Amino acid sequence: MFITESELKSVAYGYQLQQIVENDSTIIQMAIDTAIEEASAYLSARYDCNTIFSRTGADRNALLLELCKDIALWYIIRLSNVDMLYEPVKDRYDRAIDWLNRVAKSVISPNLPLATDENGDTQYPIRYGTMDKQQYDY
Repeated sequence: MFITESELKSVAYGYQLQQIVENDSTIIQMAIDTAIEEASAYLSARYDCNTIFSRTGADRNALLLELCKDIALWYIIRLSNVDMLYEPVKDRYDRAIDWLNRVAKSVISPNLPLATDENGDTQYPIRYGTMDKQQYDY
């Protein structure tokens, strides 16, 4: 599993999470799954999301891991009182989405495995080549 419930302690205190979800671990798991799905939507055009999100422990990309935790916390915090850390969590969520947008637009290239086709060749969403030769008669 890419993110475990206990790893969310780096973005919120454990007692806060348990208060928000009323000790229901399924809510936390749904938030984690949603965060991974949202990140996959941005990364899937260029990167092998199955490989990325099946990694565990030290094999994971540390930055992507932290950003996914921020996104998961955003989906959890919606259940809480608005005054409970809403703005800092929203800011972190916005930064995570901004980073994913820049990756999707190829502005930045994180160290993640690239998507490959059935032959093992890297897939690029860029088409290259030339047009057919044109002849103009006047």
